[in-house]
Amino acid sequence: MIAQAFGIFGIVMALLLIIAAFLLRGKGSFLIAGYNTINKEEKEKYDQEKLCRFVGKLLVIIFFAIAFFPIGIYFEIYWVIYCGSAFILVCVIGAVIYMNTGNRFHKMDNSEINSFGSEKSKKTTKVNKIVSIVFSMIVLISVGGVLFYGVNEPVINVLDDSIQIKAMYGIDVDFSEVNSISLVEESMHNIGVGVRVNGFGGFGEALRGHFKSDSIGETLLFVHSTSSPTIRIERNSEKDIYISYRNSEKTEMLFNELSIAINP
Repeated sequence: MIAQAFGIFGIVMALLLIIAAFLLRGKGSFLIAGYNTINKEEKEKYDQEKLCRFVGKLLVIIFFAIAFFPIGIYFEIYWVIYCGSAFILVCVIGAVIYMNTGNRFHKMDNSEINSFGSEKSKKTTKVNKIVSIVFSMIVLISVGGVLFYGVNEPVINVLDDSIQIKAMYGIDVDFSEVNSISLVEESMHNIGVGVRVNGFGGFGEALRGHFKSDSIGETLLFVHSTSSPTIRIERNSEKDIYISYRNSEKTEMLFNELSIAINP
């Protein structure tokens, strides 16, 4: 999973670097969202080379920020990932504000611009600024939220008659549904993860949700894939559930608690 994640980040970073190099030469304005959709008359108002170079510099900054993601994943230092996400968010919002205020990329001076534009166009520009900022915030906060929620270890409560799993794709399991519970002395990676059907996986070895493997069939995973041992909860008519924490002692303690509760 780490190799796959590194591969994805490698591709993204390579593309960013190629696009940035192109823009830093003052070319490639068609790659800039928003600018590439306005009409030719509007484009004539802008210093295209200056705008391209600015966006190119922004992409270089984002490139270095993204480099912290695989580092955080490899060493399991997740605050590095969150800091990287926050930094990118601040940069994007700051860039959007900078690009849309002060007429910094216009060829004409302020007096010409003010006389040229109508009150309606000014209002439209203001709305576009707000929409751009809000959209950027929503996208980046959503991505950061998913990553944060996904990599967090599940909170598992053993109640009087059920197991409550609080996590992404969490579930409540009645004791009556449980056929058996066992502790497998292997990591989920060695047992056989299979392919993700509907779940979260690939960041920090955290796997959450529905997977399907040739060796063990359809499963519901709440595991740290390279940690052992692994708890297996076999259910009567539903998918088996596998649970493991980064800390093996924590996994064993949960297994003992589940064994006592289900088989008193």
